[in-house]
Formats: sequence, C-alpha cells, structure tokens
Amino acid sequence: MTDIIFSFDTEDFTCSRAADGIIEVAEILRSEGIRGCFNIVGLLADQLVAWGRTDVLEALKYHEIDFHSYGHSLHPCINEYTNIEDHDAAYRELVRQESEGVAKVRAATGADRLWEACAPGNNENYIAMYAYTNMGIPCYSGNLLDTPGGQNVFYCNALYLHYYTSVEQIDAVDGANDASFYDRMADRQTVVLYNHPNKMLYRNFWDVVNYHHGVNLHPFGEWEEAERKTEEEHEHIRDQFRTLVRTLKADGRFRFRTYREIAEERCFGVREVKREDMPGLRKRLLRDFGPQRIPTSLCISDIFAAAVAYLKGNALFRAGRVYGFLDTPYAITEPTTVRAEDVCIAAQSVDLSCFLPTSFMVGDTRLGPADFLFAMLAALDGEEEINLTPREQNINISCLGNLSTPPVDGWLFAKDFKAEILKKRTPLQAWTVRY
Repeated sequence: MTDIIFSFDTEDFTCSRAADGIIEVAEILRSEGIRGCFNIVGLLADQLVAWGRTDVLEALKYHEIDFHSYGHSLHPCINEYTNIEDHDAAYRELVRQESEGVAKVRAATGADRLWEACAPGNNENYIAMYAYTNMGIPCYSGNLLDTPGGQNVFYCNALYLHYYTSVEQIDAVDGANDASFYDRMADRQTVVLYNHPNKMLYRNFWDVVNYHHGVNLHPFGEWEEAERKTEEEHEHIRDQFRTLVRTLKADGRFRFRTYREIAEERCFGVREVKREDMPGLRKRLLRDFGPQRIPTSLCISDIFAAAVAYLKGNALFRAGRVYGFLDTPYAITEPTTVRAEDVCIAAQSVDLSCFLPTSFMVGDTRLGPADFLFAMLAALDGEEEINLTPREQNINISCLGNLSTPPVDGWLFAKDFKAEILKKRTPLQAWTVRY
C-alpha cells in the first residue's frame, strides 16, 4: 500500500487574501477526514497573527503543523548565506535564523513539535538537514533525493521524502482524472503531493513579484499582490483538488499519512551492529559499496563508525548521528599494503562527532576514507598484512535523483549565483544515505 502525504508549502507572508487558500485546502481535507501537513514559513506565522487571521489558525488546528524556513525567499535566503567555505559559521547562522522561525510557527499555531521541514524554492541544503534534525525535526522534503519505487531514505540524519508532484501540475494536465497517474503512484512506497495554497487564488507566485533574482523588490510590508485567478480558474483547481482527494480515498491502494506518523515508524528505532556482523558487512560492501539493509538499515558512515568502535575495543555498537565530508576525499591510485597494527593505531584517534576527514594516515601511508574503511574491516577479519586496491571513495549516487546535480540555484537567486560550495558538498554527504 502506498502512503500518501498531502503537504502544503504555506508561505505567502505578503498578502492576507492569499491566506484564504489555506482555509480552502484545509477544509476540503477536513471534510474528507484527512489530515494534511502545513509547512509554514516563520514570517507568515507572524503575519497571520498581525492580520488577525484567527480563522486560518483555527482551520489549521485539525492538521499537522510543519516548517518551511524562517523567511523563504527573503534575501539573503538559506543558500545565499550558507554557500561559504566556513561550514561552522554557515551552520551557526542557519540555526540562529531557523530556530527563530520555528519559534514563530509554534507560537502562532500552538504546535508542540514540528515533524518536517521542506526546502523553500531550490534552497536544498545539506546544512539545514543536519541542523533541523539537531533541532528535533526528523523529516525533510524536497526534490533532491528520490529512489526507484519511491522508497524513503535517510540523508544527513533526516528522513528524506521526495516531493512527487504538485497539485498545480496535476491541475495543469487534468491529471486528477487520469487513471495512469494513480497507477504510477501505486508503484511507490511513499508519495508526497504538495500544494501552494496561494496558488488556489493566484496565477503566479507571490515571491516572483516581491523577491526575485536575489533582490528584495519592495520594502518589507510594502508588498505587491500577485496576479489573481479568475473565479472560473479558481473553481477549476478546487474541483481538481476535490477529485484528487476523493479518487485517492476510494482507491484501496492508498492510505493517508502525516510526516509524524511516518517518522514515528522509521526514525526512532535502535540500530545495532554486533562484532560478528562485521565480516558479513565487509563481503557485501566488496560486492556493492553502498547502503546496507543487513543486519539493520546502515549507511556507509554507520559502518565506518562501527569499525572504529570495534577497533577501539567497544563491546557493542549502536548507530547514531553520522556525517559526510566537506571536501573531496583522497584516494589511493595504486595497490597499497598496510599493517593491521597501524590500522588499529590510526582508528584510535578518529573523531566521529564531526565531518569525516578526507584522508587518514596509517603508518606512513595515506589512505582515502573508503580505503581506510576496508583496511579496518580487514583488520577486524584478522588479516595482518592488508592489501588494498584503488576504488571510488563515494557510493554510486546515479540512482538517487538529483543528488549529483543538486537543485541549489535558479530563478529565486541572482543570475550570477552559482552555489559552487553547496553543489560540491551536497553529494559528499552520500555516505549518510541509508534505506
């Protein structure tokens, strides 16, 4: 059975009339007995209170409240201020702003916890994923990662759920009446159908006329209203949305879920790797250097941490937070031999509480991270002289959606904004991917 999440990018903080769209979609779902997930921008939460929109806040009480960043398209936005070499500085500023945004949403809605954060307007951001999970938000959604069959994956410690398609796109192709559309969704584990409530009423987006190409086009509070839809266009998208909801509800292949429900199933279990599991993991990694499902859901960074733990003499390893790299890993380029004794010594100084080094010194020999991982696994297997051959240091990311070409720039940003640091570092977190 396919899990369906109705997820709403609830973002337009420039126009009180646009908030009527929030009530519309909230009430359509409530009337069908379905809870949606409303990802609210922090500044919109403030504006709903300032506008006196208690009707909107009341309509949201039936639904799950989630997060859509502090300021969405307000410049500098997330990718603009985090696209810097100093990761720690970027992380601190992101946590400062996003913590404030979370507080605004919780204060306005009364939500005790937010369960998901979604990327605002091509602001796919690995730093945000690490930060949100540290802030207690376990899920992240966007267009960066997808898998064959729509399986949920973990990445940067977050349960990543792919935005499958928007209600506006379904409306544009009359997809709510297309049987093949439902057949395609039924082949996936999870489908996130997302909607922008302001688009129920407006032809174009609020930020196109207020925050575009890296520029705040109007002073804060002196915003321009987007172009309104005709009443005929408005009624058509409402009808399409009702048709979509009722067709899914009548189809026995689907069940409606919230981010909280999926997170409670997937995010909080104990994952243990025993010492005797390590030889089997080594054999499987030699065949397929990627995430493993046996003995439990494991990413490469988990297995690396387990190898370090057992070489340090730990009795049991329980997987926890993991990290990737901030720069391109080193790799050996010719067959190399190291001693198990030197591998064990090198493992003693490995710090797993931060991003992984791009190379490791084993005796007088420099190894890449994957080289060092296989050396540790060989040492745990009892080999004294360990022979290593050149290999790729990262996992194969070709089947993981847009991870190799992350959507981190585009129309929202200045035309010369290249986001080169984010483009480089985002794929380097692939060691954190697990199913």
